[in-house]
Amino acid sequence: MTRRDILNFFHEPFSDAFYFGPEKISPAHLRWPADKIERTGRGNCTYEDVLQSILSAVKDSTKRVFIKDMSYHIIPPTHSSEVRPPSLQASNSSNRISNPTLLPTEVIDSFKFVFLIRNPVAAIPSLYRCFIPPLSAQTGDNMLDPTELGYRELRIFFDYLRDKNGEVPMLIDAEDLLSNPEGVLRHLCTHLEFPYDASMLQWPSNEDRDFAFSLFEKFAGYHEDALNSKGLVAKPKAGVETPSKEKDRELEAKFGKEGIAIIRDALDMCQKDYEGLEAFRVIV
Repeated sequence: MTRRDILNFFHEPFSDAFYFGPEKISPAHLRWPADKIERTGRGNCTYEDVLQSILSAVKDSTKRVFIKDMSYHIIPPTHSSEVRPPSLQASNSSNRISNPTLLPTEVIDSFKFVFLIRNPVAAIPSLYRCFIPPLSAQTGDNMLDPTELGYRELRIFFDYLRDKNGEVPMLIDAEDLLSNPEGVLRHLCTHLEFPYDASMLQWPSNEDRDFAFSLFEKFAGYHEDALNSKGLVAKPKAGVETPSKEKDRELEAKFGKEGIAIIRDALDMCQKDYEGLEAFRVIV
């Protein structure tokens, strides 16, 4: 996000259609405060609207387009390739064989994908914090939805691209990025044919923070750690975390018996897909 001089940046754009618009797939709106969607200003946003905003940015020859998004925003919970958003019906009429996403295959083919994963033993408890006080007052949500954990959809999309293109997409483990941010970022830039600059690891200015806030504000409470940071600094690896009784006791002390039960169920859903993806991670 610090390279706004040469990038058009989109942060989870398909979440607008997935959560807020008339084609919304997520049931989250059923438990949200009544005015949450209205406050986002995205209540009329369709998948076609999102796609056209991205394709319009692609036409700007002075900048490349960078999108950060979740696979589950474009892969329906049923995992059926027959599901189509009404707004994309016309553009989804051909070349759909095996494409698991809601998007036209020709659009998928026009982008280069990089996958970022994190061990669910670390990720799920961190996410669960967003659904209990005090963060739940900001997020406006009080339930960890098992259909929105994302690991299954990430693996479906990864396997689709790997099988279709005959090569392994770049996949980065968050633990590797945090322990060696410069090395991993340099490797990523080389892969994307994008100029590396050390400023990409630091965002100390108020301008950088204001830009990040403008992108994150629709999901208040979910990105507080990122908003309060000023850069990526190498941290020693904590070691491989795996589900264990000791970990359960640690989580129960933080989240109580009900919380640990929810987290444990979520971990059981995610761990195999994470391990399947982790086997393909980039080693720098």
